[in-house]
Amino acid sequence: MANGDGLERMEGLLKELGNPEKDLRFIHVAGTNGKGSTCVLIASILQEAGYSVGIYTSPHLETECERIQIWDESGHNMIDQAVLDSLQEKVDEALMNFDPDQKLGALRVFERYTAAAYMYFADVKPDYVILECGMGGRHDSTNTITKPLACVITQVGLDHTDELGSTIEEVAYNKAGIIKHEVPVISQSDVDSVRAVIKRVADENGSDFYDVNEALQEYSYLKPAMQGDYQKKNAVTAALAVKAAGAEVTKEILMRGIAKAVLPGRFEMLNENKAKADDWEEPLFIVDGAHNPDAMRAFVSEYEGFANERGIGNTIFIFGCMKDKNSAEMVDIITSGLSNCEFYAVSIEYGRAEEPEVLARMITDSGGDCRAFASTAEAFETAMKSGAKCIIAAGSIYLAGEMRTLYNLHEKHV
Repeated sequence: MANGDGLERMEGLLKELGNPEKDLRFIHVAGTNGKGSTCVLIASILQEAGYSVGIYTSPHLETECERIQIWDESGHNMIDQAVLDSLQEKVDEALMNFDPDQKLGALRVFERYTAAAYMYFADVKPDYVILECGMGGRHDSTNTITKPLACVITQVGLDHTDELGSTIEEVAYNKAGIIKHEVPVISQSDVDSVRAVIKRVADENGSDFYDVNEALQEYSYLKPAMQGDYQKKNAVTAALAVKAAGAEVTKEILMRGIAKAVLPGRFEMLNENKAKADDWEEPLFIVDGAHNPDAMRAFVSEYEGFANERGIGNTIFIFGCMKDKNSAEMVDIITSGLSNCEFYAVSIEYGRAEEPEVLARMITDSGGDCRAFASTAEAFETAMKSGAKCIIAAGSIYLAGEMRTLYNLHEKHV
């Protein structure tokens, strides 16, 4: 996210770089939850239709190269680490030329990635670029593009309230800041006040407004591969976005693209196939990037139905989150919404991570059975030997990434 000075800094930086973004064909995606999944669904449809697609998302799970990818007939290709390093060096050099005394402040990490992504896509020249906002929209560093093909706003909730506003309407207004003059807008929220804010901004810009909720029945034939009822709404959002952007797609292409789309770290079952085997003794392992109350509520609801359907009994929930998140509400959601569940509170290897002792005390005070662990590795090893039927890791995308890495290392030594 960038503040006003950040946008001025970013615009000056891009000018110094020759405005690499100016000729790219963007679909711009903002929202509190569902952005990443929607970006992947859009990209999958376009790839299935034969287009080459640049995709810029954040944060990453395991490697920073995940953030910048090209999807085309050869597959899904992340930017090479050496190329990313080189581009970021050019970004730093350009900033020194433009603002050597840092009068506009230091360049933020996300701004650096965004500028590098623009340069990479300008060189590769994909048919479309799917551009995910970092935080907010109005002052986000991705809001330096001037004429996207479509603007998409997924679910809006209370997150980053210090930056985006203390009410859901204020947050919605910030997200709606990506809307451009006469560019079609696809809105996913089913909250009346949020929808009203986004539609008002769309009307002010002379933009066509598409309400995803009014199209759910029309696109009920779409069957996402990703777990979760909420992915059905993301799928319809993606279909509307692709059509609004003018891409030539058939019903069959939409169906295949949606069915193939998968985003790691979103109700991801790391060992689903093995867990189905009669002689398999390990617990099912699920990681999810839910990192705010709305996302956690959706995850818990989905998991309870999933666990009941599969007859899953005792579960271990490995929980960790950032200090600036609404951890109290997330704790209330997981302790009240999950049955037969033991909790492990962990520290994530990230500067803003909440202390595990603090989380464990909150969980215990909410009636949960909880242990605190100094590291994710210790929690992982203990959980794997616990005899639980299922292990969940959620609360932060960074936690999902760490657990994903730990599980893959475990698999190599089995």
